[in-house]
This record gives sequence, C-alpha cells and structure tokens, in this order.
Amino acid sequence: MAQILDLKGTSISSLQIEKGGVRLKNNSGDLQVKDSADSSFKKVTASQFETTNDTGLVINSDAASTGADWKITIARPSSGQTADYTLTLPTSAGSPSQVLTTNGSGTLSWTTVSGGASNGMFTDTTSLAFNSASSVSMFTLPANAVIHRVEVILDTAWVTGTATMTVGISGTTSKYAGSNLIDLYGSAGDCYVITPNQAANGSSESLIITYAASTASAGSARVLVSYSNPG
Repeated sequence: MAQILDLKGTSISSLQIEKGGVRLKNNSGDLQVKDSADSSFKKVTASQFETTNDTGLVINSDAASTGADWKITIARPSSGQTADYTLTLPTSAGSPSQVLTTNGSGTLSWTTVSGGASNGMFTDTTSLAFNSASSVSMFTLPANAVIHRVEVILDTAWVTGTATMTVGISGTTSKYAGSNLIDLYGSAGDCYVITPNQAANGSSESLIITYAASTASAGSARVLVSYSNPG
C-alpha cells in the first residue's frame, strides 16, 4: 500500500530513487543528480530550465581549468536591459566564417559577411555628369590594394559634343581606364567594364576621373571601382 510521508528532511546527504536509480545529493547546499554508486553525474530532463541568477548556464562546471578543460558560462547583462527577449537559434550549424545576425526580434540566422577585412571585395561609386569639373575626385585606394574592375554605367547618354573620360591618378590619368574604352554617347543602361590588370602599389593612390566636357549638354553616369586588399 502506498504511503505519503511528511518529512522535514533526512539525516543522510543523498536520497536514492528506486533500486539502482539516481541519487539526489546535497553538496554544500547545491543539489546534484548522480548515479546509484555516487560516482558520476546523470542528466536531468525537464520541459523548461529557469534560473533566478544572472549567470544562467555553466557548461563543464567541474572543469580542471587547465589544458583544454575549461568552463563556459552563459549570462545576461547585470544592468541596462529594459525588456524581456527570446533568442531563437538557426536551423543549422552554418558554414565556415559565417556569423550570427538577428532579424531584430531575436531570431538568429547565419550570415556571410562581405567586405571590411583583408581579401574582402570593396566597390566605390562616383557620379559623373555632363557639366562636371575636368577633375573629379573619387576615393583613396589603400596601399597594396588591387583594382579588379572599373565599370562605367550610363544613366543618361551624353548629347552633343565629343566628351571623354578616363580613370586614373594625377600624372597617369588613364592608368585604370582609358577614354577609348568608354563611349559616353552610347545608350542609357550601357555598361563598360574594364579590367586594368595593374600590379598593386605599395603606397595609397588618390583616384580621379579626368573629364573633357566638350560641348555636351546632357548626360550622367556612375563609375564603379571594385578592388580588394590581398592578405
């Protein structure tokens, strides 16, 4: 016959559940779940884990703190938080070099980061119009960077005259794109792609568009320069 007992406690430090079952053990005020022989820890299965402490989860808590045996602690900020939130992990382990990003509501996903580091591809855009100055500053190419591609996109084809443009630096104005490779009088939407095949310069360079307006009365274009910083 089953009995329900109202006990204040036990005089021993552990309580075994069933024959050969786990032991619930007191260890300096902490509850431990161990095997029947009290020699190893056993898992706990529950529907939800909650903690009242800012430090919510310690992985490998019995680590020796030497070699490769160390703890990992997951915690919340001790100050500054103004609302509850939930983080939802991605559906997969992701790919090498990807990072976790949020959708703003706590749902995390793996994202491939482009640019901002050695070997990343960068693209600078400069606008040119029919009435632009004869020298249009673009951007400073970092030392040791390599220009892979120059693109000139006609948004509005030039009208009248014989305007020309080049892309380069002071003293070598056609270094990265010569005027013979770009037709400003083509059709809107035309794109001229130039691959300079120039070796990297050990010093930074200030790129410019050198423009001869002639008698042009209309026209606009975008000049895109794609480059990388080899590691």
